[in-house]
Amino acid sequence: MKRLLLVFLPIVLISCSFDNKTGIWKDSSDIPVDNQYTKSIRDDETISRYVDIYTKNKTYNEEKKPPNTFRTEIENPVKVENWLEKFGTATNNISNFSYSGNKKLLSKSSRLTKTKSSGYYTNKQIVFYKNNLISHDNKGTIFIYSLTLKKKIFKYNFYKKNFKKVNKKIYFIINENILYAADNLGYLYALNLDENSIIWAKNYGIPFRSNLKFINNQIFLSNQDNLIYSINASTGNKNWQFATRPTYLKSDFENNFALDLINNNLFFFNTSGELYSINYTTQKFNWVLNFKNIALSEDTELFISQPIILKKNNLILTTEEALASYDHTTASRNWILSAEPIFKPILTLNYTYAILKNELLICIDNTNGSVIWSKNIFANVKKKKLKNFFKSIIDFKIVNSEVNIYFNNGYLLSFNPANGNLNHSSRISKSGIKSEIVFLNDNMLFIDSKNKLLKFN
Repeated sequence: MKRLLLVFLPIVLISCSFDNKTGIWKDSSDIPVDNQYTKSIRDDETISRYVDIYTKNKTYNEEKKPPNTFRTEIENPVKVENWLEKFGTATNNISNFSYSGNKKLLSKSSRLTKTKSSGYYTNKQIVFYKNNLISHDNKGTIFIYSLTLKKKIFKYNFYKKNFKKVNKKIYFIINENILYAADNLGYLYALNLDENSIIWAKNYGIPFRSNLKFINNQIFLSNQDNLIYSINASTGNKNWQFATRPTYLKSDFENNFALDLINNNLFFFNTSGELYSINYTTQKFNWVLNFKNIALSEDTELFISQPIILKKNNLILTTEEALASYDHTTASRNWILSAEPIFKPILTLNYTYAILKNELLICIDNTNGSVIWSKNIFANVKKKKLKNFFKSIIDFKIVNSEVNIYFNNGYLLSFNPANGNLNHSSRISKSGIKSEIVFLNDNMLFIDSKNKLLKFN
């Protein structure tokens, strides 16, 4: 079946085109499918090794009070001016966001798209550039909404009518005034945000399935077969590509990149449970770790993880059964905790905060992996029905030195980072939350289930 799909998909893709109504692109069927020939390091045992992350320890499941002498140390809140990629930074981690904290609704846009949010893509990716929101709908229409003018100033869709009903998922990153977009049909293209014009578009044949990273005029991304690409940002042409181990069972976990800009290293965590460290200037591999359970035959069960995060020399990764810290230069493990994290952790200079499947919010010492404190999220929540929405957590951030958990039904729970006690709870949106929470210039922004942009001070 997969071979038939790989034969059929390129034929489908080359029949796509930009919508003639926009006048942006005449016919993308002229875009040839890129040659997929590549090298592989999967059999190179000199730098690849299995890591036993499936500990025999009992899964952490207890509440714990912090020591009386414990004093939380979190970096000062960061004021963000532009949100240019998913997770906001090259490291996928911001320790503490600055926000005015008034929680007063300043504005609510009209409906940005007519299409309703679906299970296929409920958590919409949004980016912000020069006070403009850029996002897309399920049909693939990318739009730009001006927060200053409070209206859409640009939109386009380049798919023909026979592909209008195909749900589109588009991954964004912005560098300077250029928006780079990759979709689940295998297209990658660049849009000039100042001129509202397409610079180039390429067809790579296989659906993309990762976040995007940008450095030194290179775009890094991966397709659903775990193939890594380095793309020339000026032309869209391929610099190099590299095959990592594919998996044929698909979960919600997507291939994930993080960048170490100091040492010029690219980290890639794929859906087969492999973690790669690559020097993106020399194109040489530093090390490869494999976290797939070696007791199981290949592709007999899904590998589930959260996005990797990086701070200083500390690389945090998760699996379905563990949360671990590795030295990002040597690949030596600092510590491992038998736990079941359900969301991307937050890494501060001295502590890691995580939400576990058993409804615990925990604080971990970065030096040795010991749990400083752990607290049931709903211990002091008056609205007991909110517990029913535990699996619907849509975002998790530290804001003004408080640990915030956001639910897709519009609720916000805020906790003390020193002990996990609930500071307050409120419903900030009766229409729910359907996007990542973004903090810009001390304001909070997100899209609700009615596809409206809400802005709070």
